Amino acid sequence: MKRPVIVIPAYNPEGDKLISLVKEVTSLNVERVIVINDGSRGELRPCFDALAGLPDTVVLHHRENRGKGAALKTGFRHVLQYRVPCSAVITMDADGQHLVADVEKVLEASLDEPEALILGVRQFTGKVPLRSLMGNKLTYLLFRGLVGRKITDTQTGLRGIPHHFLDRLLALSSDRYDYELEMLLTLVQEKSRIVQVPISTVYENGNSISSFRPVADSMQVYRILFLWWFTFRFKQMVKYSLSGGLSTIADFGTYIILINLSCGFVTASMLARILSTLIHFSSNKYFTFAYKDAPQMGEVVKYLSVVAFNLTGSIFLIHLFVTYLALGEIVAKVAAQLLLFFATYTLLNGFVFLRERKEIRIRQDRR
Repeated sequence: MKRPVIVIPAYNPEGDKLISLVKEVTSLNVERVIVINDGSRGELRPCFDALAGLPDTVVLHHRENRGKGAALKTGFRHVLQYRVPCSAVITMDADGQHLVADVEKVLEASLDEPEALILGVRQFTGKVPLRSLMGNKLTYLLFRGLVGRKITDTQTGLRGIPHHFLDRLLALSSDRYDYELEMLLTLVQEKSRIVQVPISTVYENGNSISSFRPVADSMQVYRILFLWWFTFRFKQMVKYSLSGGLSTIADFGTYIILINLSCGFVTASMLARILSTLIHFSSNKYFTFAYKDAPQMGEVVKYLSVVAFNLTGSIFLIHLFVTYLALGEIVAKVAAQLLLFFATYTLLNGFVFLRERKEIRIRQDRR
């Protein structure tokens, strides 16, 4: 049976720790370990020379820093170019975030399920730097709301990638931290099987040696996410807009009819809103998200909570716009609804109508 290859991108690592880490992972059931020096400082050259002298270890060099994604692609390209016999590529970070025991768990899952992308998903318990916790939670919520898939750690660097994925992943355009998200989005779009393996959360010294730039790299990550969403969810957004337009027409139309039938405005408003809510729920479930089953109680309860959020959010935003921006009430209402339009969509997609996907699952610990 072919064994996996481990690929480790490294930029200005702690030399002794990286050497120790590579010695440990070479003892696992792997074909070899490939370390990519992504333009690290010159004084770290002895570290990479020492790594190159270890058994079953290959060191590749970038003359200048090109980014984590570019380093990963260099490792993938090496595997394909030199026809390295392997079942999969296990990627891991060089900054001490991944325990060898967790690498072994991902490796075993990759051997057990060779057709699936394996994600080592962190649990974010214990002492986690606030910026890391907030960044990962925000990315998770945006991914869930825009993509409609529940993947708990979209930015994990510990992954098991089947060999036959490599050609496809080499064609991606991203070169930095956004590469890992683009990889995930590409495989989600292709409905590839994804298995999540729970791993420990490790941040040494507050993650001080990480080369992640909180603002610049986060913007790149979110740019990739929104570009993907606009490209592959545009048709769904059109349907969502039509559903919203239909329910709005029903609301105003019913209100006008009832007023002309001498109903009081309170009764007319309530009945019109009930009808428009039913139409909005049904059109989104059966038209926007294309489900065919009968309404479920859980969906209804969650939908009503979104309706309550939309109503209170609208009132709050109108108050802010009128009070602090001196907008007219009509303009403030339009501005509030435009903002809530996208917020409501993400809640419907990632909360109300989110379904467990058979191609995405969590692997139970077998130890």
